[in-house]
Amino acid sequence: MGETLVWLRWLQFIDLGLVFGAALTARLLGQRVASPWGRRVLGLGCVLGLALGAGEFAFILARMAAGPVADLGAETVSMMLTDTALGWAVIARGAFLTLALGVILWRRRNAPLLAVALLGGLATTCLAWGGHAAASMGFASVVRLSGDMAHLWAGLTWLGALLLFTALVWSSGANDRTALARLGRQLGGFALIGTVLVGVLVLSGLANLLFLAPPGQWGVMANAPYGRLLLTKLGLFGAMFVLAGHNRFHLVPALEQAIDPRARHRALAALRRSVTLETLLALGVIWCIAAAGTMDPMGAA
Repeated sequence: MGETLVWLRWLQFIDLGLVFGAALTARLLGQRVASPWGRRVLGLGCVLGLALGAGEFAFILARMAAGPVADLGAETVSMMLTDTALGWAVIARGAFLTLALGVILWRRRNAPLLAVALLGGLATTCLAWGGHAAASMGFASVVRLSGDMAHLWAGLTWLGALLLFTALVWSSGANDRTALARLGRQLGGFALIGTVLVGVLVLSGLANLLFLAPPGQWGVMANAPYGRLLLTKLGLFGAMFVLAGHNRFHLVPALEQAIDPRARHRALAALRRSVTLETLLALGVIWCIAAAGTMDPMGAA
């Protein structure tokens, strides 16, 4: 059951990376409304997000009751939904995703990306109540939750950007110089945004680590499953950072400067491989985050 919960959390993060992160990235890069293809993806993301949220909540309740999901009673589910912060977070996330879906269906030909991104961002905020920050009390809880929200916003924006750019690099043809020029501008335009995201991730991640354990206990944490998972996450994040720099300072300029068709094919192929690899690494980071949320930082899983 624990593994199922991790995979459900992982899929939710990916889903909100699309609904929130990809929509926000596209809007920041100048696109006001979703394309027909983008509208279908965002709408499907909202529907999947509703299903995944309900599934995760059911598995959490079953884990607490030490029984199968099928044995959960309507009274238990209703009580947990209305009498706990986690339940209200599930309700709020479902409401925000439903509103986002409504915007997409209502404005079929010109669904505003900003509205979808804002609603997706609010749905992302609700995920913080499923992590360790929700266990804190008082002012410390507010600070931890704020840090977790910032971490989620930045991380899922980066993931959404990578999913968007992966689709763009694979849909762009090497012979379409107009599309390649637009792709280069979009990747270059994301450079400053990406730098801000990395800064937010580093600061919020460090703050969360200090809340989990003082520096003197980091060695103990590193020997626990949670700590090893955290080190794996940091390694994957570092590899992503290196690839992002390689894309920005080498592969994108090479694509922009390529003149003959053969050089453009080589430059585009290299960029496709690099962006795809960075996206796979990001999915690995997100899996580490999903798994870490189900673990005791100082003990066993």
